Amino acid sequence: MSLAAPWFLLGLFGVLPLVWRIVSRRGKGRVPVPSAAPFLAVPSLKATLWWVPDALRILAIVAVVVALARPRVAGAEVRSGQGVGIMLVLDMSRSMIAVDMPARDLAALLEKGEVPKNRFEIARDVLKQFIVERNKSGADRIGLVIFGQEAWLRYPMTHDHARLVRSLNELVLDVGPRDTSGRCANGCTIDGGGTAIGDALRRAYSQLARASDVESRLIVLITDGKETGGSTPAASIARHLRDLPPEDKVRAYTFQVGGKGEMYVPQLDRLGRPLKTAGGIPRYERPDQEFEIDPDLLQEIAHSTQGKYYESYNEEKFEEDIADLARTAFEAEIDRPEVDVFEWPLIVALALIALEWLLRMSLFRSVA
Repeated sequence: MSLAAPWFLLGLFGVLPLVWRIVSRRGKGRVPVPSAAPFLAVPSLKATLWWVPDALRILAIVAVVVALARPRVAGAEVRSGQGVGIMLVLDMSRSMIAVDMPARDLAALLEKGEVPKNRFEIARDVLKQFIVERNKSGADRIGLVIFGQEAWLRYPMTHDHARLVRSLNELVLDVGPRDTSGRCANGCTIDGGGTAIGDALRRAYSQLARASDVESRLIVLITDGKETGGSTPAASIARHLRDLPPEDKVRAYTFQVGGKGEMYVPQLDRLGRPLKTAGGIPRYERPDQEFEIDPDLLQEIAHSTQGKYYESYNEEKFEEDIADLARTAFEAEIDRPEVDVFEWPLIVALALIALEWLLRMSLFRSVA
């Protein structure tokens, strides 16, 4: 809360004499009793509470002074312009099945009967929350590109954020095993045998370039691996984005998930189902070789487009980084205009004056 005209608060000094009048006379009944009276006078209740109407008048004056000072509060978030175009670019390569946590924490979680989230599940949950938060603006258009061996437009840019969240929920990660026809044994959404970062960026940019009804454009790229596969190098897309004219500018925010500390993958059967111990606990193991990462490429993409690079090595860090993205990428486009609320103290003042008048004309009329 703030005050548009705080100097009016100086008027509060005018009520001090009235307060002193009540304090100095408190405890002294207002019904005179002769000192030689042969009986002990017990003041009535209304004589004892003679000060109540005066107190109501003081409170009314205070409320009027506060109203004159024009208190203001922050209003609802308002976005000027046409909103932001956002393309989410999500890695669905097989390495996204990895779980990033120390062996001790993993064992403790499994002993409690809980299954740890892998990189893909963490990324999906964080993106869903991000979409929910962006939905509050009511103006942003958000789309989704997924990529593995190839890149696909999963959902075009839309204001229907609820349907976009449902589309995210329907994604199935390629966990590796194949059936006799060579397809994913677990019914995966996309072949995860590669990491086509460049193709994914190209598809995301293609959507943003066609969006003429947005005020600014940005890409949110989430990956855990080094670029493998695809027909377009990510570095060339980054240079193209760098050289765009200011009115077509696209900023890229890149997130390197995992790649730091211990990692484990679930042991699976030939149908892609998790293997379990005799006690029913899922079995995890260290991968035969570390998954390759390329943070230098992600930094180049982010810095050349005036975006930002994040090293999101676990779930907590990822959530912090997405929150930072919301602060840095959208802070300038969100406004919370202040709204005058002086009418409320004014209403209180009028109510107090009415109550004082009612008391003086009824219960306290005979108290002089």
